[in-house]
Order: sequence, then C-alpha cells, then structure tokens
Amino acid sequence: MAIQPLTDGIFFKFVEDNTGGRFINSTQSGIIVSSQASDQSNLARWGHVTAIGPNVTDVQVGDYILIESGMWTQGFKANEEYLWKTDENKVLLVSDKPTATY
Repeated sequence: MAIQPLTDGIFFKFVEDNTGGRFINSTQSGIIVSSQASDQSNLARWGHVTAIGPNVTDVQVGDYILIESGMWTQGFKANEEYLWKTDENKVLLVSDKPTATY
C-alpha cells in the first residue's frame, strides 16, 4: 500500500535508533545512555525521507533531512515500518548522507 503525505508533509524514518519516541544513544563500549537527559532532548535529528507531499519543492524521497528539534509527529506504523511526519518548513537542511550535528 502506497501512502503519501498531503500538501507540504514529509514522511521519514529517524536515522538514530529509537524506541517509543525515545532516542537510544550508546557509548563506544555499548553502554546505553538515556536520551531523556536535558542535554539530549533539544537536539535537531536526522531523518531519511520515504515520501513527500505534492507541494514539497526542496526535498526528494531518499534525501536525508535535519529536522528542527521536536518538529515531528508521533510515530505511526505503515507497511510494517514506523514512520514520522514533519513539514517542509521544519527542515533545517538537506543532504545526501547524515552528518554529526553534536
């Protein structure tokens, strides 16, 4: 089943591991560090674009986007994978690969 966001919507998957909307960060040795710490909660996040609305002009399917902190919906399941939605005006930059932002 193909799905498409309306107007300037963008569906994406987060690049970082997450569960239940909480990001999973770990040290080099594999220790999981909670992302609920205040220094982690206000970061922009990278997403991989899976679908775009008909009015989206600067983003293509397959692009990596850096999304303003917290400017995405709760995740939803579609076609057996979790997706999130943001709007084109919440995208800070577009890249062919994600790069570290912190």
